[in-house]
Amino acid sequence: MMWVLRGVTLAAMTLLAGCQLGYYSQAAKGHLSLMGQREPLEAVLADPQTPPQIAHSLQFSQQVVRFAGDNLALPAEDVYHQYVALEQDAVVWNVLAAPAWSLTPKTWCYPLIGCVSYRGYFQRPAAEKAAARLSEQGLDTYVGGAIAYSTLGWFADPLTTPMLQRSEPALAELLIHELAHRRLYIKSDTRFNESLATLVGREGALDFFAATGEPLPTDFWQRREQVRQAFMAIVTDTREALKQLYTAEQDAEVLAREKARIQQQARERFFREQQSLPALAGYRGFFDGPLNNAQLNGVSDYNDHVPAFARLLEQCQRDWDCFWQQVENLAALTPAQRNNALEGLAWN
Repeated sequence: MMWVLRGVTLAAMTLLAGCQLGYYSQAAKGHLSLMGQREPLEAVLADPQTPPQIAHSLQFSQQVVRFAGDNLALPAEDVYHQYVALEQDAVVWNVLAAPAWSLTPKTWCYPLIGCVSYRGYFQRPAAEKAAARLSEQGLDTYVGGAIAYSTLGWFADPLTTPMLQRSEPALAELLIHELAHRRLYIKSDTRFNESLATLVGREGALDFFAATGEPLPTDFWQRREQVRQAFMAIVTDTREALKQLYTAEQDAEVLAREKARIQQQARERFFREQQSLPALAGYRGFFDGPLNNAQLNGVSDYNDHVPAFARLLEQCQRDWDCFWQQVENLAALTPAQRNNALEGLAWN
């Protein structure tokens, strides 16, 4: 289980390519190239050259998509019915950035979609070059590969090879996560959007396997949640320690030394805890990273509001129509009201 960012590198970029070159141009070119390579699943499955594992995963994906539309109140029409074969291990690469002594993420703003805390590139060298420029400005940076992205219903999103190179539970969770973005997206609220999709992906996958009887080891979900919670505990405690440091200290030399100490403590804690929880080793790639403010922020964007959304689903007794109505009520609030409501749900 490898930690990745599944960002929403949005199709609105294609509308802006004519306005300026550079970033918008690469985004439009990369997106349209991907869309141009789509093949209908019928053709791929009928091709004798299609590897059996890919064929199996494609067929499994259709079961998940149908279930999501029929049972999770998600918009599953005209999506994931095409396939793009890719040799690379990611579809896009997202650049995240934050000040060296702050956990407030840098954001980028675009027409139609608002402000988001990442910037997506279809070529890894371009992402790394952009990250290097931000580093030169004194920012913490992180480049994460995204194995999927949503166009929020503007295009018929395809399945890709990186998406299929996962276990069936992880693939089901990923597909449902991305479909959640098509159901609801709030401008300029990355943490709401991604935490919502994380919860819907996780709980929707659980419902899928319960309903279809797909074989899984006994206590599979409990063990998986135990690993996730262990990972999140390390990240949360590390962020809290850094937050206290940045609030209490101003001397740059002391900040740098203490920040490095906190980061090393996180790595040591990870290696220590994986001795008793071997499955935690799936997150080793994350802890091999810089563990800087930008990287840690990415985890928070995808998880901070998950307890609140889980509480909503519990209150609705796992009725997805009820859940989505409550989520839409939250979406109608002002940002401040919405955050207060989510914090209240998380503590109840």
